[in-house]
Amino acid sequence: MLKVIAALALVCTSSIALADTTRCSTDSFGTTICRDNDGNRSRTTTDSFGNSRTTDNNGNTIRGTTDSFGNGRFTDNNGNTVRSTTDSFGNTTLRDNNGNTTRCTSDGFGNTRCR
Repeated sequence: MLKVIAALALVCTSSIALADTTRCSTDSFGTTICRDNDGNRSRTTTDSFGNSRTTDNNGNTIRGTTDSFGNGRFTDNNGNTVRSTTDSFGNTTLRDNNGNTTRCTSDGFGNTRCR
């Protein structure tokens, strides 16, 4: 889930606007498909090493890596980068290469809120 959050955060910071409601589902192969109300779509795949690749319906691509501590680095095809760190409580902080910071928290029901 962290990879999807970070990938979506990078997508939002790299000129792809997502609508207010985005629905995601993951199949048995670990591929996550997200769709919003405007028809935008993204597809995320992850290999056995934890490397992910997200592609949207406009051809934008994000490649990501995550270490064993849950820290990640995500780079899009325009060179924008987001680094993510997760604390022991499961809270995630995302920082892009422009100095913007987003903090995400998850509740016990699996809901995630980012500010």
